[in-house]
Amino acid sequence: MTATGTGARIGIAIASGMLKGVFGHGVLSAFEERGLRAQAYGTASSAVLSGGLAAVGQARATGVDYWHKAAAGAAGKGMSHVVLSSIEEYGPTLREGLFRAGAPEFLLATSKVTTPEAAEITQGPGAKELGRQLLRNIFTGDRGWVEENLSAEVFSSHAEARGGRPKLTPENFDAVSYASTRMMHAWAVPAEVDGEAYVDASYTCACPAREVAATGVTELIVIGADPFPVFRDIYASEEIVDGSVLDGATVHVVKPDEDLKGLGVDYAAASPEGLSGAYELGRAAGLRFVDLNPALLDAAGIPGR
Repeated sequence: MTATGTGARIGIAIASGMLKGVFGHGVLSAFEERGLRAQAYGTASSAVLSGGLAAVGQARATGVDYWHKAAAGAAGKGMSHVVLSSIEEYGPTLREGLFRAGAPEFLLATSKVTTPEAAEITQGPGAKELGRQLLRNIFTGDRGWVEENLSAEVFSSHAEARGGRPKLTPENFDAVSYASTRMMHAWAVPAEVDGEAYVDASYTCACPAREVAATGVTELIVIGADPFPVFRDIYASEEIVDGSVLDGATVHVVKPDEDLKGLGVDYAAASPEGLSGAYELGRAAGLRFVDLNPALLDAAGIPGR
C-alpha cells in the first residue's frame, strides 16, 4: 500500500466488531502516536467511542482500559448498561472535542426504523427474539426484514455541508451513540432519537466507508476487526476492497492477519490478556501502515507539521 503523497485529504472509517473493536482502537492509537489524523472519521456501533476518541486526539490516553471495562461489564451487567455507562464516562470529552471549531468531521452511523410495525417490535419485548432471528439470517444472507423495515442513517457533525444529512449535535450525541450500538438480541434498553426508533448500525451500515468517501477525501483508511473481507453490513451486501476507489478516494484496508478468537477475543466475550494482545496487534498494524505510507503524514493537518 503506497500513499499518493501531497494534496491528499484523509478519511478513516472504522467497522463495527463488538469487543473485537479493540484491534481498531490499537490501530487508531498508533496513528495518533505517529501524528496521522484524518479530516473525517466514520464510525458505527462498537467503533463509535473509540473512533470519537481518535477524532479528538484521546485514543492513546484511553487505550485498552476502555475495552477491559466493557468486557467486564458485559459479563456482569449486560450490554445496555456497559454502553450507557461508557457514554456517560466519555461523553463529556467527546462532546467538547467533536463540536469545537476546526474539529474533523465525525460521521456516526445508525439504522433507523422506518415502519410503525417494526418500531413496535424493536421497542418492545419481541426485540430480543427478532434480534436473534436477524443474526441467524446472516448465514443465509436474508436481508428481507432489514430492507423492508430499516434504513441506514448516518449523522454528521458537519451536516450543513452535506445536503440534508441528519445533524449530530452535542444535544443528541448521547442518544445517537447509544442507538448505533443497540443490537436487539443483547441490548435490553430500546434506542430512540428525537422520539423515533433506532437499532444498531451494523444491520444496515457496519462500516460507513462510502459516507466518509463522500466528504471529499482522497485517501480512505478502512479499519476492520476480522481477517475476513470488510463489508458494509453484517449481511455482506458490499465488500470494501483494499486498493479500490470509492467516490474518488483510494481505499486502504487495515485489518488483523488472524482471527482475534485465537488471542481470546470474541465478539461478546474476551479475556483481559486477549484484549491487551489484540490492542497491541492493532497498534503494530497501525505503525506498520504509517511506515508504508509516510506521505500521509504530510496531509494529516496536524498543527506544526
